[in-house]
Amino acid sequence: MKRVRHLLAAVAALALTATLLALGTSPAAAAPAKAAPKGYGTCKATAPGSQARRLGTGWTCAKAAPAAPVPFTQRIVRGVSDGACANGRNSDRHNYCWGEKFTNWAFDTNGKEIGRSVVEAVSFARLSSSSGKWTENIAVKATEMGGNAKTVSMDLSATCSGLCTVDAPAWGGAPVELALGDEKTGNLSFTSTVTKGNSSFISPTYTSFGEILDAGGGPANPVTWNGHDLRCDAQVGQYPGCIVMGHMANVTIRESAYGAAAVAYGWAQSNLKGGNFGTETKPLQRNSGGKTEAAKKRRQSCTAAPDPFKKDPSVTDDSCDEFPFASSVQGGTNGSECTEIIPRKTAGVWHVDVVRDSPHGNNAPCIRAHVPLPENTGAGGELGRAVVADRILEMEWYEVIIAP
Repeated sequence: MKRVRHLLAAVAALALTATLLALGTSPAAAAPAKAAPKGYGTCKATAPGSQARRLGTGWTCAKAAPAAPVPFTQRIVRGVSDGACANGRNSDRHNYCWGEKFTNWAFDTNGKEIGRSVVEAVSFARLSSSSGKWTENIAVKATEMGGNAKTVSMDLSATCSGLCTVDAPAWGGAPVELALGDEKTGNLSFTSTVTKGNSSFISPTYTSFGEILDAGGGPANPVTWNGHDLRCDAQVGQYPGCIVMGHMANVTIRESAYGAAAVAYGWAQSNLKGGNFGTETKPLQRNSGGKTEAAKKRRQSCTAAPDPFKKDPSVTDDSCDEFPFASSVQGGTNGSECTEIIPRKTAGVWHVDVVRDSPHGNNAPCIRAHVPLPENTGAGGELGRAVVADRILEMEWYEVIIAP
């Protein structure tokens, strides 16, 4: 009886083998895969009896890691961004980029690598100060192939938190196919739905599936990564706009355009220990009181008792220019506390005359300067434009840069 049972088991095994062979599947290919390979990101087992298993693939795995942009790829898509993006996670207040290195593997059921592909991706974007819409220009390039891998496919999509929507996935949602050295470009478009008077913090999240087509088995589990933190607002200017978080706003005042005004602000930053506002270490804050409050502060610095500003006949079209700005939280100190100066240009060289010292000496909290009215109002206009261009919200810190 025992011998009969052994014979029956042998007959059943032969029948199973014959069935598998008839289906084009070897017993080894149909065997359950072992544990997932370790250290290869996300992995997925192929289904027993599937085409991938018949090809000898037991597992597909995928991993993504931040990477510096491929130089050739960078040249293709960087035109939309004028910010520094030397590595895969750089940004400034108006531009950002990301770079990712995607690696896909195929393993047999014993955990031996049988195929590997590497695709490098880079994205560059420039945010607009006058629109809640922006586009990432994306390029992907297959930079390595090994083993059975000859062709890889990948797709790319995004979601975003906050008041934000994303248009169609890159390449319309269809995966691109890449052989070694192939490069494809595409884009992802975002729209902030922020409404008048509001702002929203936005963080994109990206998802990609990749597959070594020669190994079969379908893509492994998706790889995801987070993008830069952004802010969109509809609080300054006529239109909404967006910036990259983590970068201080700046107002650039050029000496070539605003003459004595620029020289006066620069002198204060260089010479006053207490009133060196607008520097990187001692920035200004945009005034939270609006134009009415700024006018009150300007009167306090320029025309209020006990020592109101008096025009100097040696300065053409003389006017009182205060620093820190009246439109800043730090502005509005009474003029009697400020150091009073006259910037002059002689033989093409600027120098500054101190006409009245502050009671606080070098610790003066402010200056008021004798500046020709067109240069005074021109610098004020530049400040107003910078508020919109750099999306400087109420109470936000900003640096004042004096440029040639």
